[in-house]
Amino acid sequence: MKITEDILEEYRELTTRYVNASQKLRELLPCVTELSKAEKLPQARVLKQLLRDFDKAEEEIEAALAGFRRIRHRLLGLI
Repeated sequence: MKITEDILEEYRELTTRYVNASQKLRELLPCVTELSKAEKLPQARVLKQLLRDFDKAEEEIEAALAGFRRIRHRLLGLI
C-alpha cells in the first residue's frame, strides 16, 4: 500500500532527523557547561558561534517536528 510505505519512509527520515538533533544537543553540552562555570563572559566571537550552533540544532528539531506532523496527518487520513 503506497500510503503506508510513505509513512514508513517518513518515519525513517524522522528518526534520522531526531538522531541528528540529539547529537547536536550533546555536542553543545560541553560548551554550555563551560559557559556556566566561566568566571567572566567569553568573547563575542565564541558566543556568536554558540548561537549559530543552537540555530542548527533548532533547525533539526523543527524538521523532525514537521516530519512528526506529516506522519500524524497521514495516519489521521487513514481513519
